[in-house]
Amino acid sequence: MTAPITSSTSSKSTSSSDPLAGLSGAGGAMGKDQFIKLLVAQLTHQDPLNPQDSSQMASQLAQFSSVEQLMNINSQLTTQANSNAAVTSAITNASALSLIGKTVMVQDPQIAVGGTDATLNVSADIPTAGGKLTLTIKDANGNTVAVRDLGAATSGRKTFALGDATAGLTAGTYTASFSLTDGTGAVTNPPAISSVRVDGVTYGPSGASITSGGRTYSIGSVMQVFSTN
Repeated sequence: MTAPITSSTSSKSTSSSDPLAGLSGAGGAMGKDQFIKLLVAQLTHQDPLNPQDSSQMASQLAQFSSVEQLMNINSQLTTQANSNAAVTSAITNASALSLIGKTVMVQDPQIAVGGTDATLNVSADIPTAGGKLTLTIKDANGNTVAVRDLGAATSGRKTFALGDATAGLTAGTYTASFSLTDGTGAVTNPPAISSVRVDGVTYGPSGASITSGGRTYSIGSVMQVFSTN
């Protein structure tokens, strides 16, 4: 009868036939696979009908059963997570299709000047009232081409007509940004929000996206949907 396997400080080298060889996991830690191998080796090398310690055999079997149950639970949770992800993806895809033809608000600093898809206004969520709000427009090279003083700001989502801020600019894509200066001189930059009409939906590895003209937006960037087309 072979005694239960215990750790040893023997200086003997490990034989290639040692069933416990290579059980150490990454960084010397023992993972679940190594634990299973160790437990199976221990059960294999003792008489199950006549263990050295009767309580030890029961304990070993209980450990084996517990590990098996935990592995099954982990597998079930993984399957459930994959199922939930598939359902979420299906709902998102269906929601994206329902947006075609509607107007939505998306966080996007880009504005179009000229052409049939020209941006007429841009919005921002103003956190506090009383500050001085300024709109800055830059070209594709990052050069400032227009600055418009919007005056004292009031809190909430505000929409501003571009008007003469884009007058005289060459047709193309530009970037709009806001700066809010409070009474102490501190400056914050509320993100620019654009109103776009959804004309299509695309699907990729990261899920569904909506398109408007030549621009693409993730579903997560949609901040508001208007009930009328």
